[in-house]
Amino acid sequence: MFRLRSLGPALLLLAGTLAAAACSGARAAPAPDFAVRRGDLCQRALLTGELESERAIELKVPQTRVFRLELRSVLKDGTAVAAGQPVAEFDNSQFTRDLEDKRLEVAGKRSDLLSQRAEAASGDAERAFTVDQKRAALEKARVDAAVPRGILPEREHQERELALHRAEVELAKAEADRESHRRASAADAALQQIEIAKGEREIAEAEAGVAMLTLRAPSRGIALLGEHPWEGRKLREGDDLYPGQTVVRLPDLSSLAVQAALSDVDDGRVRAGMPARVTLDAYPDRAYAGRVAAVSPAARESARSSLLRSFQVKIDLLAVDTVRMRPGMSVKVEVLGPERQGVLLAPRAALDLAASPPRALLAAGRWAPVSLGECDPLSCVVLSGLAAGERLRPLAAAAAGAGG
Repeated sequence: MFRLRSLGPALLLLAGTLAAAACSGARAAPAPDFAVRRGDLCQRALLTGELESERAIELKVPQTRVFRLELRSVLKDGTAVAAGQPVAEFDNSQFTRDLEDKRLEVAGKRSDLLSQRAEAASGDAERAFTVDQKRAALEKARVDAAVPRGILPEREHQERELALHRAEVELAKAEADRESHRRASAADAALQQIEIAKGEREIAEAEAGVAMLTLRAPSRGIALLGEHPWEGRKLREGDDLYPGQTVVRLPDLSSLAVQAALSDVDDGRVRAGMPARVTLDAYPDRAYAGRVAAVSPAARESARSSLLRSFQVKIDLLAVDTVRMRPGMSVKVEVLGPERQGVLLAPRAALDLAASPPRALLAAGRWAPVSLGECDPLSCVVLSGLAAGERLRPLAAAAAGAGG
């Protein structure tokens, strides 16, 4: 019993020693190394971007006498629409109120015109009756004055001639009064008709304005909502908009292209004319052929961070899939660079590219200066400084060893 108890601490000490040796052995195990080899290098640049249409029909806020319009309703972004279908409507309450007022005003003017014409016809009839009376009186005066001189006393003959002259004057006055009344009535009616025509034009303009407040798709397509100019979001119901702002875009799907971003650290890796492979994030199992159309000459700051700068890259699609592709879809782009065959390749993990000149970490632990050519994310072409089969160590393993 005593012997077993005395062996207990010794066994525990032996177990601790073995565990420490095991940990020490694991820490001292050699890191995996790489071999310089011959192979093929195809440069590839991976970009992210989205589909954009180069041509589109833009439906904008109409120009009306009201400067600010409230968006009352709008379709959801990406809705398929048919030709003539309403896509957005603005608040038209003020326009409809004014339209009803104008209609009532014009109706009143039409009623006034009818009353005026009736009064003019009545007045003309009265004056025509007066003219007829004066004409009859003139005829009687002519008959009376036609009696030859000498039959009647001279005084009576002169009175009859004076009555004839007076009847002629009275008839002329009655005819002039009738003509003046006709002209005044016609002028008043013309002015009233001008006012009615003006009101009708205002009604037509108001009706056209109300119709303009409903934006309709001129052709079938996909409705994409415009961006809010200050809040950086899609438009929505209740927004106040101003004339000329784009409310909905109907993109031409045949003009789809890719707009991607190339980090400024990869400057020069992508050039116009290089082939590309485009994959839709929504359909990762399908790839589409493309070609780099243009690269912006200067890098711009990212909207998310002023520390990030990138070049804008446009990729033309060799064939557009109008069934699956939609503007705004996110894509991944693999730009294919020139291929080098049968070259000497060294893994980038064992190369210090920041050094001048670059250097490789040999398996023995020392550094060797090298001359390098093109690189892809995993390997670099070795022009001089290393031989095929030479063993290298990863820089991460050397850093871990130095830290330990």
